[in-house]
Amino acid sequence: MQYSNILLSVSISYVKTRRESPIDVDDLLAEILLRLAPLPSSLPRASLVCARWRRIVTDPDFLRRFRAHHWKPLGVFLTSSQSGRRDLSFSFVSDPGDSIRHERFSVPPVRAGAGDDDYTWVFLGCRHGRVLLIDRNLHGYSYGHQMLVWNPVAAEHHLLYVPHFLDFGRHRSSVQGAVICASSHNHKVALVWNADNRAHACVYSSETGDWGDVVSTRVRRESGFIVIGFWNVMVGNSIYRLLFGIGSQLHMLEFDLGSQNLAVIQVPLPPDVYANHRGLYLTTLANGGGLSLIVMSANLEAQLWERTPDCDGAATARWMLRRTIELDKLLSLRPGFPECRRILGVEGDHNVMFVSTYRGVFMVHLESMQFEKIFETNPFSDGGTIHPFTTLYAPGTC
Repeated sequence: MQYSNILLSVSISYVKTRRESPIDVDDLLAEILLRLAPLPSSLPRASLVCARWRRIVTDPDFLRRFRAHHWKPLGVFLTSSQSGRRDLSFSFVSDPGDSIRHERFSVPPVRAGAGDDDYTWVFLGCRHGRVLLIDRNLHGYSYGHQMLVWNPVAAEHHLLYVPHFLDFGRHRSSVQGAVICASSHNHKVALVWNADNRAHACVYSSETGDWGDVVSTRVRRESGFIVIGFWNVMVGNSIYRLLFGIGSQLHMLEFDLGSQNLAVIQVPLPPDVYANHRGLYLTTLANGGGLSLIVMSANLEAQLWERTPDCDGAATARWMLRRTIELDKLLSLRPGFPECRRILGVEGDHNVMFVSTYRGVFMVHLESMQFEKIFETNPFSDGGTIHPFTTLYAPGTC
């Protein structure tokens, strides 16, 4: 904070005393302003210096970069499967202060399903300070009839009963969910699932206390099962997920929360681009926070493909390779040892990746290319994933 105040004071004096200088270059000035402290007063104060500063700090692209530069989760949820059970734990990566205790991040004692011994709460995701859980049968693949929207910081939870038309057990279909909060009091739950060669979606609103209508779209498949990807991103008012099992071509599912439109969209990349991938992740690294796709290789090389709409709109959008991120060089890893390198998760809304290496587990900000070690060793003895949790009004999000 003291450094940011000094930087701001020096910059103001420099602008007043020199009419022509390197700081007059917008790109350089923007890089300086990005490093202001993520306090509510920082950008408003900077906007009062002059018209140029005001234009830069109010630009949507600058604000997105400012949030990405300062974004840091309060902690991470760790999900793993141990002896047939699905475990969920939490670890702080930021100082929570005295007001938030670790005990708040234990799943509240709410009964799941018909019996505590037969069902468990399964993690579906977290966003905007809320965690979404669903009860699932431990002896099969069917889901139960309850969902939990949980606010750990406020020690609040909201139990939802799945209505009859979402009979996951009968269809034995996969279901994925996302929680979205418009304010600290209201939230929505967007569910997507597949059954009978169709993808379906439905939204619950805490304002109405009810589920909306089910919307559906046909999913053409060649053979096998259709799988809806777990990881999702939110671009504008739409939620995107990858679809697997349709054929050799990559597809994704787009659900517009405003228009309630559900669509299957083809990702027209050559199949050899992702033929031997080690992970496909949707992100918002495209210009202006648009939709993009990361294709991971075994040597921690990430190809970033960006969707660029043509003049006809998103229906004829093209995907272009923008850059390649060499994570092994970024993290100064020794050549070889690919078995010690694994992606544990990608938070696409804020473009953060969690990478397990022989040096520990790193949290990498893909936009700023900054990183920090959050674990000295991999916390999983087998397969597991990491999911960052941030409060609704965390620094840099307002």
